[in-house]
This record gives sequence, C-alpha cells and structure tokens, in this order.
Amino acid sequence: MKKLFVLITTVFVSTAAVQVQAKNLVRVKAIGASPRGQFVAFEEFGYKNGRKIPFSKIRVMNVWKNKYVDTAVQVIGAGEQERLNQVREKAKELATKKLQKFNIST
Repeated sequence: MKKLFVLITTVFVSTAAVQVQAKNLVRVKAIGASPRGQFVAFEEFGYKNGRKIPFSKIRVMNVWKNKYVDTAVQVIGAGEQERLNQVREKAKELATKKLQKFNIST
C-alpha cells in the first residue's frame, strides 16, 4: 500500500512540476489515502504572482480511474500580509468533510 502511495505521489509531483509556470512557486504534498488506496488527497501550495500571494489547493484523486473527484478546495491569501501556513490551515479545515467523505485519513 505504501509503495503504491509513493509511486502515485511521485508520478503526480512529476506531472505537476511540468505544468508550473515560472512566476509561481508551487509545492505538492500528499495528504493521505483511503484504506484500499482508491482515493488519494494532494495539496498544492505556495505563492502566486512572484512570491507575494500565498495559496493552497486540495484535490482528491480516484487513482483507479485516474480522475479527480469532486471540486478542489482552494484558498488564496488576501494579500502579502497573510502567511502561507494560515492559508494552508484554512484549506485543510474546509477540506475536512470532503476527506471524510472519501474515507481519507490524514
């Protein structure tokens, strides 16, 4: 199970890295997976617009079908004064019900 999770994370990170534009600083982190490994949650986070505005985007993927399920939870900071860790915590709070819906443990 852990090998599958690591493999999926590696593939996803490689794909996401290719799509990132030079203006944005983005990191991808696996949040968790469902017990059978069908659903995996990822968080993309970083700064937009030349490292000024923090953001966090949480998605759930059905790895058996290779498709994202439901809509992404996205939180974008109000401005430069907001900190990245605050934005990430808010996104995790908003995504809690969605993660429970797909039985994803964090």
